[in-house]
Amino acid sequence: MEQLEKAAQILMAPPDLVTSAQRHEAEQVFLQLRNTKNPFNLCRQLLETSQVSYLLFEAATLLRVGVIREWRDLSKEDSIQLRQYIVHYVVNRRNIPHYVRETLVQVVGIMVKRGSVEDQGEDRGRLLTEVEQLISSGDNTMRMIGCSIISALMQEYAVTVKSTDVGLTWETHFKAKKQFEGTDLRRIFHFIVNLLGELVKVEGKMSQELSALLLKLLVIAETTLTWSFISLHYILL
Repeated sequence: MEQLEKAAQILMAPPDLVTSAQRHEAEQVFLQLRNTKNPFNLCRQLLETSQVSYLLFEAATLLRVGVIREWRDLSKEDSIQLRQYIVHYVVNRRNIPHYVRETLVQVVGIMVKRGSVEDQGEDRGRLLTEVEQLISSGDNTMRMIGCSIISALMQEYAVTVKSTDVGLTWETHFKAKKQFEGTDLRRIFHFIVNLLGELVKVEGKMSQELSALLLKLLVIAETTLTWSFISLHYILL
């Protein structure tokens, strides 16, 4: 931990305070970290104990790399527990930097998409239930986090070029995407539209927090309304 935090501080330091040799050595430390096999417990330890923002980001990035690289070695129980841990961490650590949180919710999206190939969206349904409860809590921070999770999840199913990054063949990606479109895409749309209906009932000038939430919801709604459905891809193929 001491070595990693020292390396992170060197990389984040102004150029005039560190030498090229120190920076190169620090870079090598993180290159070795990214090659760690079965990094999940290590990542959890880093996320739980470090206060260095760059190291938290590296831990989140390593989680993403590890999930993609070692998905086949994860049991169903381990993958679900890891996904639940990440969501719990994101929800309960309000002081983590935005870029760390966004990287972690992207990991959640990747895991749920990969899992849906085997479980036909069972865990995705559980996650959406959790997110709906989160957004319905009334806490604006929780609502924003919930929207980020939904956006990350939709991105994994919508952007087909990302399928290569998570180790899926095009055929498998299309099947997972089509299954998502036939089930939870509509669920997300109805949920978001209902939330928008509640927001437009707010009287008087809307607060900055509610305005930011409204923008998030509108982006998700627009994504569903402009969705490129899988049948179009099959026609092109």
